[in-house]
Amino acid sequence: LFSRVWEAQTWTCERWPTITGRCQTGCWSPDGSRLLFSVLGESVIYSLSFSERRGESMQGQVGGSKTASVVADLSETTFETLYGEERIGGEIHSMAWDPTGERLAVIVRGQPHAPGSQAVIAVFRTRNSPAFELLPCGFVRGERDAQPQLLAFQPCCGKGALLTVCWSTGRISHVPFFFVSGRGPRASPGRSPTVPARSGREQPLFSEL
Repeated sequence: LFSRVWEAQTWTCERWPTITGRCQTGCWSPDGSRLLFSVLGESVIYSLSFSERRGESMQGQVGGSKTASVVADLSETTFETLYGEERIGGEIHSMAWDPTGERLAVIVRGQPHAPGSQAVIAVFRTRNSPAFELLPCGFVRGERDAQPQLLAFQPCCGKGALLTVCWSTGRISHVPFFFVSGRGPRASPGRSPTVPARSGREQPLFSEL
């Protein structure tokens, strides 16, 4: 299969070979240099990077990497918790990247017919500069039997990010994220420091370094 990738100045396009299957969801980094997307029926997140060069030499060119790389695999995994065994993971339904470029929220559908499997929102800490990184941050769940349907980050939120979620029960919830840096959002991502885990330094799920 091929996908058409357009650049928005002269509205020319290029045909790129793409992953087999239809795109399910996608989101751009705040600076427009990276596209994260998933394919229908899969549990992995793909990444495409785009050139930030400007000028006459780039006019009419998309300037992207043309090759998608896998940056996260959210296949179902079993966790032992205080409430017993829980199964988390599965097909990716939708994604949203906050305007500061520091948090990525992903609706993971789970396995509907598997006992103990449930849909959750997986949250990642992200860094896009100087190199792209994904770091698991946690999960957001609704009330019992509530499935996340839609999600979006609010455009302006001082000292962090605000995630709005619409649930299958009809409820709408707002989930605030307060960044460790405690400073107001900036256009360029990558300012949050890495917080050491109790057992040592955190390891990113994906890193270009």
